[in-house]
Amino acid sequence: MFMRISRTVVLLVAALGMSVGPAAADLQSGIEAYTAGNIAEAANAWAEGGDAGDATSAYLAAKMYEGDNGVPANPPKALKYMTIAAEGNHVQAQVELGDYYRSGKPGTNLTPSSEQALFWYEKAALAQHAEAQMKIGEMHYSGEGAERNRFEGIRWYELAAEKYYTPALIFLAGIYWNGDPLPQDKSKAYSFLLLARQGATDETRAGVDALMGKREQQMSRAQMDAGVRLAEAFRLEHPKK
Repeated sequence: MFMRISRTVVLLVAALGMSVGPAAADLQSGIEAYTAGNIAEAANAWAEGGDAGDATSAYLAAKMYEGDNGVPANPPKALKYMTIAAEGNHVQAQVELGDYYRSGKPGTNLTPSSEQALFWYEKAALAQHAEAQMKIGEMHYSGEGAERNRFEGIRWYELAAEKYYTPALIFLAGIYWNGDPLPQDKSKAYSFLLLARQGATDETRAGVDALMGKREQQMSRAQMDAGVRLAEAFRLEHPKK
């Protein structure tokens, strides 16, 4: 239940030496409380840090108040602290606040707004956040919160794909396989599937493998070999960071 926050906490501990001031003390005490299993105490400490202006504390408080993390869900508090974190330039919070605006946040007075969603995604995209870049691509591609422009959408998908973001790579594979709106190129489609498999998680690898197996049955050996070469060229042009 607590795994997502726990991974975040581990990363924070490594960076904590760079934090200063009272807000850092709230962040530290929240980490210690969470590690000890005192979940409510951790949430309170991170909320105090968020109120003091610390973006990381605010983000962690927001995640706690979303529910399923050991404290009762509190949508207004989740929105409050996610907003504080996003306004404090916490990149992941900017993406998730964009999600709030895009889909709505039941239990709050937030008015869904595609324009506001795009605003927050763009802030995160400027920090090279792959998921944010792909979500901007989705919105341009479908005309959500922006004038519909499929080629502009694809450009954003490509930016996310350069970071080996699996959903973006799979989308581009589909674009080149189907030949709409770009010309069909099965070898290029296959190259994106190879790259997607490289970056796939344990949860997504089986799905990528199944799609690759299906596509391979519809390709010649020469097309697959060309796809392998294209994938290698992509890796050289966009080394994984």
